Amino acid sequence: MTAHAGRAADRAARHAFRPRRIWPGVLAALLLIAAGVLTAIEIISAWAGGPAHLVPYDRVRDWADDTAWKDAGALAAAAGLTAVGLFFLLAGLLPGRSRVVPLHGEDPDLMMGVTRRGLRRAVASAAEAAPGVSGVRRVRLRRHRVKVVAETPVRDPADLDRRIGVAVGARLRRLSPLPGRKVAVQVKHREH
Repeated sequence: MTAHAGRAADRAARHAFRPRRIWPGVLAALLLIAAGVLTAIEIISAWAGGPAHLVPYDRVRDWADDTAWKDAGALAAAAGLTAVGLFFLLAGLLPGRSRVVPLHGEDPDLMMGVTRRGLRRAVASAAEAAPGVSGVRRVRLRRHRVKVVAETPVRDPADLDRRIGVAVGARLRRLSPLPGRKVAVQVKHREH
């Protein structure tokens, strides 16, 4: 396989496992549907000769006529609508947190991934296999880094953090998550 095919496979895996923004999309769709239904009911009932008046437009119009832009109520309404709009804009633009971490592959038609939980367990297993480690307190996955907090009964662990880092790094190289991650290790002494 060529390097180009490997990059294409990585791009396809990232795209396939991209997080979906389901709940903000559903909420936006429901709000738009509700506004559309209310508008349709008002327009159709007005055409039929008897407006439904589901929304008290007269009161809203009167309030808008009597309220200055500098008024606290108008500013609060504008701020609220702006905040809702920014929420939906950011939900659509910013990437979410994927539940699946894509793995490097050579074939763009074959995509593999591992759950974040599975990757944390694989990292913890590799760290626990290092000599001198009695357990792993925590594994944190970041976009470009993995942080491991390991426990040891040894009072002076010398280069234990380096050995854990080597073991975890070897496991990560075998799995090849996208993007690649650096390993940070913290060793805590624990009495038995």
